[in-house]
Amino acid sequence: MPDRFDFLEIGDERPPAPTLPAPSEGAEAAQSWKPLKLRAVEVIGDPGTGAGQFSLPTGIAVDQWGSLYVADSNNHRIQRITTGGDVYCIGRPGTAVGEMWNPHAVAVSPNGEFFFVAESGTNRIQCFRFTGQSKGVVTGFKSPMGLAFDPEGRLWIADTGNGRLLRMNVQNGQYVGGFDGKAGFQRPIAIAIDRFRQIYVTCSATQSVIRFDPQGRKLSSLTDRRKLSFPTSCAVDALGRIYVVESEANRLHVFDNEGNSLVCFDRLSTRMGDLKAPTSVALGPNGEIYISDTQNHRIVRLGWE
Repeated sequence: MPDRFDFLEIGDERPPAPTLPAPSEGAEAAQSWKPLKLRAVEVIGDPGTGAGQFSLPTGIAVDQWGSLYVADSNNHRIQRITTGGDVYCIGRPGTAVGEMWNPHAVAVSPNGEFFFVAESGTNRIQCFRFTGQSKGVVTGFKSPMGLAFDPEGRLWIADTGNGRLLRMNVQNGQYVGGFDGKAGFQRPIAIAIDRFRQIYVTCSATQSVIRFDPQGRKLSSLTDRRKLSFPTSCAVDALGRIYVVESEANRLHVFDNEGNSLVCFDRLSTRMGDLKAPTSVALGPNGEIYISDTQNHRIVRLGWE
């Protein structure tokens, strides 16, 4: 019987998150669906083992206060970087509880109190408090590579090697749903969930991003309209725009909700160069777009022009 997450401790509450305006509707929303260009706003980190440095960063997540969580995979740790620039290194190399080995994905609970780490190197999911204390571990996976929370606060897990998605109640560690490859996907490596509870599954075997309803019924696929070049991650914003990292093409590709291409981004500047084998994309509470530029050992923040 695997260990389960312990959520009895409630103290150290976070400050309230900023209140954001509701998404625009009508004509204003239609205009915002067609931005012309993405640009690099900030480069975070450089190669190394110190705080704020990375070695093959993969999964990234952003909490409701704008703090960035990075799966610093080859340094076997998670780094939490606040909006004020403070850096907290959590974990150390190893396979014991509280240690990490090749963390691949990270997801932050909706209340910002906890974060979860998928370790492909140890076939497990670990839970930590945002301050770094280990809260438990669940095993029984095979190379888990994707994590995402749905609007009800349930954690979805891409159990990649077992070819299935699992939905977990993190308050008691019990599974409360999910589906497997019979739904129409192979080797899921990343998950995104929109505000309508639709699930976007990035599949490495078919090089596709497939959209499902919560019951596992296939709704559409981005490859219905175009071929993707080894997609490794996706995210969906409040307007329904779909952000897809194409690792083999070294770019971020943005689509509208119907699968029409809007824009591609691959080059920061002449000085900062191109993306190189990016892995993950995450969206911040104020529209920030973050990419883990894996083989350049850095995180890139983008903005709309």
